[in-house]
Amino acid sequence: MFSMSLRSFKTISTSVDVLGIIFIVVLFPPISFAYHGLEVSVSLDSAQYIPLGEEGNQINVFVNYTVNDSSLLNQRINSVMKVYTTNGTLIKTSSSSDGFTLNQSGSQRHATTINNNNSLQNVNVIPVIQFTNLTKTTPLSNPLQFNLTLSEGPATPEIETGNEIAALKP
Repeated sequence: MFSMSLRSFKTISTSVDVLGIIFIVVLFPPISFAYHGLEVSVSLDSAQYIPLGEEGNQINVFVNYTVNDSSLLNQRINSVMKVYTTNGTLIKTSSSSDGFTLNQSGSQRHATTINNNNSLQNVNVIPVIQFTNLTKTTPLSNPLQFNLTLSEGPATPEIETGNEIAALKP
């Protein structure tokens, strides 16, 4: 008859658990370790300021993306754009209510209207855009930060990493 003490059983069970974890980590590293905001890479395509007259001023941005984690292909995700003044004051947060579906690579438009405010004419703002999960709680990309003057076009890109979604770099 086979006899085994409880202590021997626990040792064998623990060894099997450890071997199972090692097996998963070695054979399936993308599943084992999260990308932590690097599942998608984003870069600035173009950004411009569009005066809308009485309605306000629109910031219109096109962001290029490339998917680094193939498990996200054809999945719906979202993104957040926050607009800050140069002194770090958040003046607008926007995102899509429905999100969008990821291809391997592509371009995504982000736009927001800032209400007419004479103090925001001919000033620099700092938009920060970051791709997130559909519920906008987990970052999936690097935050893309750039400067834009609210009177004319071209933007200067800066890429920053951080913990808060679409956070302004310190």
